[in-house]
Amino acid sequence: MGLGLAFKAFMKAFKEPEKAQQFIEDSDTPKQMEHTDSSHLRLLCYLQQSSRLIDFLKEDITPFSDAQVGAAVRKIHQDCAQAVEELVTIRPLKDEQEGSTIQVPKGYNPSEVKVVGKVKGEAPFTGVLVHRGWKAQKRSLPKKTGEQTLDVICPAEVEIKS
Repeated sequence: MGLGLAFKAFMKAFKEPEKAQQFIEDSDTPKQMEHTDSSHLRLLCYLQQSSRLIDFLKEDITPFSDAQVGAAVRKIHQDCAQAVEELVTIRPLKDEQEGSTIQVPKGYNPSEVKVVGKVKGEAPFTGVLVHRGWKAQKRSLPKKTGEQTLDVICPAEVEIKS
């Protein structure tokens, strides 16, 4: 297969040398680096700084008692909730309480409402609200500042003792 493909490429280049030259020139020019959105990593960095979330998630908690884990989780939960609220004001999509019966109107937005269960036909649907959903009302994730390696969430910390 490889030899046949190489032969076809050679014949194509032999018949159309201008296109072959253009291909070579295009492949020699460095491509502009694609912009990568690292906002998810900045969010993890912020949660690490505010509550040591990653440290907790990467820690082996099996040797600790439920009471010890519970005490640690309470503080991490509080700090993470506060940090998230500062960055992204999150509010429920639906005002009704979970477990209540609601109407899903015709023309509903499927990115806002996920219809599950025995779905037949077209909306409107009547069903039980299983989860209220969440939406971001305010987004204020800090912008990237300075040069930083994109995949570093939190740098190692070294204390110098004299």
